[in-house]
Amino acid sequence: MDKENRIIVLGISGGSSLELSFHFIKRFPSNIMLYIVPSKNASIVCQAEKKIHLINHIGTLRTHNIEIHQDITSKLASGSFRFESCIILPTSSNTLSCIANGLQNNLLTRVAAVCLKEKRLLILGIREMPLSSILLHNMEKLANNGVCIAPPIAGYYGNISTLESMQDFLIGKYFDLLDIEHNLFDRWNGV
Repeated sequence: MDKENRIIVLGISGGSSLELSFHFIKRFPSNIMLYIVPSKNASIVCQAEKKIHLINHIGTLRTHNIEIHQDITSKLASGSFRFESCIILPTSSNTLSCIANGLQNNLLTRVAAVCLKEKRLLILGIREMPLSSILLHNMEKLANNGVCIAPPIAGYYGNISTLESMQDFLIGKYFDLLDIEHNLFDRWNGV
């Protein structure tokens, strides 16, 4: 896909830490098209944790080059629609398990299946701790199939001193994986 017409998908599952998804949207470059696929459980968790309506809140974060897709009839459900990559942030243990076992029970897991079959970059920001052997097995299965397993783990060399600087560090690491230029954190320069 050419760098001028990039399309990246952000999936939002029902895991806790939706604030990272919001920060990702706020920091995402406006010259790249962002398709957002929130699951039904993401909306439920957002209402329970933040007391806000997920879709309405997304609309306050970004208004340019954004589309929200929720229906299985979306163009994102087809491998013939060209998008570059997908990051699911957060990735709940349920969504991880569905993807690892080929279940396509909603648009989000269908988009992940499209990434797998079309050999597109799929990044999973697993949000769970501690990790059971079942979740570790599912992560290993997906990693062996080319999926990038990238839990939101801070590197403390990045001058992290506030919640926002921690979120910037994490989003910067995800942008690195997506080949998106940024200056969200100080890179390690050695000693």
